[in-house]
Parts: sequence; C-alpha cells; structure tokens
Amino acid sequence: MPMFDELNKEEVVQRIQMHFAALLEAFADCAQDYQWSTAYSQADFEAPPLAMSANGSQDLLNGLADINDLWQTAQGTPGFPLPTLPYNFLASIRKVMGITNR
Repeated sequence: MPMFDELNKEEVVQRIQMHFAALLEAFADCAQDYQWSTAYSQADFEAPPLAMSANGSQDLLNGLADINDLWQTAQGTPGFPLPTLPYNFLASIRKVMGITNR
C-alpha cells in the first residue's frame, strides 16, 4: 500500500473515499445479516443443518448484535439506546473472526 506522502491530493481523497464506501457497504451487509438472524434463536443455529456449537452460535449472534449496535449508533438512530460506555464493539467481532491481537 502506498503511503500518503507518495500520492497526490486527488489520489489521497479517492483512496479514503474508496475505504469509506467499502465500510458503508460492509455495514449495510452486516445490518442485513443481523435482520436475518433476528428470525432465529441460538437453538436454531445449533440444530441441523448448521449444527454450530453453543459457544460458536452465541459468538456469532453477539457479533451480529454488536455490529448492528455500532451501525445504529454511528447513524445516530433516534431512540437507539447506547451501550454502557466504555464498550468494545469490536471484541465480539474479532472473536468470531478469530482475531485476538488487533
């Protein structure tokens, strides 16, 4: 990845806009995943055909809820309750992804 001091102003703005667009698209995709998941219980994820472990299913549902909460908070959704701060929205997401040192 080129460093910003190697790019001109237009390239810097374009690069940042590209990252922002990817982030917004990912948030929208995760919001749809969360909405889909609300129709199911943890037991549904543990039953066939998914047959996830209890920990795996709970981690997945927690990650989806946290990314949805982060998205709602970022949008300033009226009436959306903020979690008790400080709150690490990324902890459950990193757990699902298997990332512990970021």
